[in-house]
Amino acid sequence: MVLDITFTFGGILLLYVGAELLVRGSVALSQKFRVTPLLIGLIVIGLGTSSPELVVSIEATLIGSGEIAVGNIIGSNISNLALILGLAALFHPIRASSDLLRREVPIMIAVSILMTLLLWNGILSRLNGVILLAGLIVYLVLTIRDNITPALPAKDVALHRFGTPVVILSTLAGLAILILGAHLMVKGATGIARTFNIPEGVIGLTVVAVGTSLPELATAMVAAVRRQGELILGALIGSNILNVLFVLGVTGTVRAVHLTDIMLDDLVVMSLIALLMIPVIRTGYVVSRPEGALLLAIYGGYLAYLFIR
Repeated sequence: MVLDITFTFGGILLLYVGAELLVRGSVALSQKFRVTPLLIGLIVIGLGTSSPELVVSIEATLIGSGEIAVGNIIGSNISNLALILGLAALFHPIRASSDLLRREVPIMIAVSILMTLLLWNGILSRLNGVILLAGLIVYLVLTIRDNITPALPAKDVALHRFGTPVVILSTLAGLAILILGAHLMVKGATGIARTFNIPEGVIGLTVVAVGTSLPELATAMVAAVRRQGELILGALIGSNILNVLFVLGVTGTVRAVHLTDIMLDDLVVMSLIALLMIPVIRTGYVVSRPEGALLLAIYGGYLAYLFIR
């Protein structure tokens, strides 16, 4: 128990350091490569911060704990929007672009519904995995194509003044520290949860899901401080899309998973929260503090439901 607690707090410290480096590096990268911060959030941060989910899901699948793998993805997607976006908006209102609402949010909703339909029979098959990976390729190609922009003014002087190799290394270092911090946090938190005999499905939906979403949380809080709203929403929405297309796709391709603890209502909650992003973002293209509080209340209600059902 003492070791698990040490891992947990050590992970939190690394998450903060990694997030600071990742946000600074990502903003500088968007300037140097003349792409939108949205693209950096969707692809670089979204793909990078989905790495803990990928590692945890594959490890869990290979040792026969497929429910933790799938629960991890569902729970991460719920916590990204309800917990992390809620906390970030409560800390500081987050501005969004109309482009995000017009394309990325509908894609996130579509892949959430697709995941629900694929898992409706309680089985994640290898064919399901191949379908999701094919969708990933299409999504990446279209996203990169639509987010090339003219040169952007330098805003993050701290890193923009350095050469491109230094900025890339700084960004990758931040990502690596984030992933290490998340791994330690998940290891400690999972050990504590198992000490109290919590079912695997619930561990996946809560402890592991929140733990593997910690890179997104740390990144969102640092980005909120730096007024990088587009980066926050891009990272969270991109992470949700990539969790389904990339992480679940790879997981299903590795081994078929049969679900017992994961219920259809978990998938429905994930899809409904994704749908909720339309009215939340459309109101003045700002995620306000009251909307952040609403998202947190929804997450709290979902957690309470998990432990009493």
